[in-house]
Amino acid sequence: MLDLLRRKAQSTVIQVIIVAIILVFVFWGVGTNQGGGTNAIATVNDEPITYTDYQRSYDQQINQLRSQMGGNIPAGLLETLGLKEQILESLVQKALVGQAAREAGLAVSDIEVRDKIKEMEAFKSNGVFDVGWYKQVLAGNRMSATDFELSMKSDMLTAKVMDHLNRFGGVADSELKDRFFYDYGEKQFSYVSFAAADFEKKVEVTDDELAAFFEETKDNYLGDPQFMMKYVLFPFDDSGKVKIPEEKILDYFDKHKDEYVVPEQRRAKHILLKVAEGDGDDAVTDKLKKAEGLLKQVREGADFAGLARLNSEDTGSAVRGGDLGFFGRGQMVPPFEDAVFGMNEGDLTLVRSKFGFHVIKLEKINPLMVRTVDEVREAIIARIKTGEVKNLAFEQAEGAYQKIILSGSLEKYAESGGKLKETALFTRKNVPEPFKSNPQFQGAALALNQGELSSLLEGNKSYGIFYAQEVREPAPPVLDKVKKKVRTDFVKQRAQEMAREAADAMLVALGEGASIVDEAAKQQLEVEESPLMTRADKGGSRLAPALLESGLELSGLAPFPDTIITVGNEYYVTAFRAENDPSELKFEEKKDEVRQKIDDENRNIVLASWIAYLRDRAEVEVSPGF
Repeated sequence: MLDLLRRKAQSTVIQVIIVAIILVFVFWGVGTNQGGGTNAIATVNDEPITYTDYQRSYDQQINQLRSQMGGNIPAGLLETLGLKEQILESLVQKALVGQAAREAGLAVSDIEVRDKIKEMEAFKSNGVFDVGWYKQVLAGNRMSATDFELSMKSDMLTAKVMDHLNRFGGVADSELKDRFFYDYGEKQFSYVSFAAADFEKKVEVTDDELAAFFEETKDNYLGDPQFMMKYVLFPFDDSGKVKIPEEKILDYFDKHKDEYVVPEQRRAKHILLKVAEGDGDDAVTDKLKKAEGLLKQVREGADFAGLARLNSEDTGSAVRGGDLGFFGRGQMVPPFEDAVFGMNEGDLTLVRSKFGFHVIKLEKINPLMVRTVDEVREAIIARIKTGEVKNLAFEQAEGAYQKIILSGSLEKYAESGGKLKETALFTRKNVPEPFKSNPQFQGAALALNQGELSSLLEGNKSYGIFYAQEVREPAPPVLDKVKKKVRTDFVKQRAQEMAREAADAMLVALGEGASIVDEAAKQQLEVEESPLMTRADKGGSRLAPALLESGLELSGLAPFPDTIITVGNEYYVTAFRAENDPSELKFEEKKDEVRQKIDDENRNIVLASWIAYLRDRAEVEVSPGF
């Protein structure tokens, strides 16, 4: 995307647009001081970015990462991603857009936000906005209504700015035609694959080569270091010490009512008559008539469960007489769900979904409800206790850490009554407790050098302090002991080099006028052909993206790429085969879609360039403490 922006930004049209926008915003006076603020981690033209703003964004990003990674974020990942810097920069850009919008007289009111949210299908029940369902959806995504509405307001403001910038946009007819031909011109290319695995049998290994390879890579064959740790743990243990007063329970319930909303659920039975995608009109008509006949039988008093067992093609529910149990919104396909949530108890109906025809009977409605404090009292107590117990453990751990530092060692702390534990020697491949169940402990403690003390670490069920009693580095490897593995690695590396060299040699030959078919035959390789495809529609091809991109860039004027294509341990040489221009009929069909695509890209370029302009002339100060 960045490359696209850089290329497109060279366009004279885009440059004129950007200059025009800059002139307008200079006239408006964007970038003037907005007034100071306190408790700020940064200021943008004297407008503060508070720690609360930062923490909210940070928490949202951390929760997303945890969700994507199964609950644990690998040590060092946040630093590698530069998450802290990314979040701060996004807040700076948001402030700049907000300042520019205000100077331009653009704003988003609370009423506009409310109306926008009411229009969102995700928060509707029976086609009408449902406050309880709205809160339930947000709670399920670990987001408060306040945070969501602030985010909506920001997004809507950015959209207003974009709409305002649109008056500078537009797509020239020549640009539209060029892009259409680029996206929808058909291409076909030939390719030859050089797999490294095919060259392994051709590799000859001498003792001198193997010894030289080993010297260059001997760190790869080191054994595992060994560790011996002393440590003390501070469990998150209640043991009846924490008592939760009633006022704290009520206060917690009042602040977290959103979490105790139970959305409406409905119980239905159905008889499914499947309709496959390729079924003809006659087959569909027959299924519909059969479904209508079943519906008529039920309305005349026939047993629904019995008919479902005999006729339903949903085998999972048929054995239960068609019973689907209770379900809420978002769990069934739309036509089925819309029908069920528009019915009264005992109603019957017939609908069609992507699966076929459903004869439906609504059995029971459990309306939306808010659980009472008495119903959730034990859960609230448990949650509050978890926090209180953790706080107690932290106070104990912090006090112990200070004693360890002041006394000078864990041993002296133990002499004063601290419960010290010790491991035997172990490696990273066979870690003992508490590391096995606490990756947080393992990452930090095993990074210590011998004689070093960790900081106060938080685990899954305790805080811990660790001391590296002994760290035994692995002995230097000896070739004779790892010769088999070294030989395998040498062969694989040399085979990769040979495959690449062979591919490079073929590409050079093609550039000198040779035929890809002749060159492949010399090496007893097969020339494969891609299907005819376009950049907009690759026809479901399973070829690697890098190979597709290379092949689609070829033409009669440039029939070969500049370099070979590398995909894993395979190396590809591509050659142009054929191309067809799209028809005028296709242009009429796709021109609006292409115009929209160009317009969207141009808008993104303009917005990014405009924000970069604001950023360059803004006064941004970051707190040294932050």
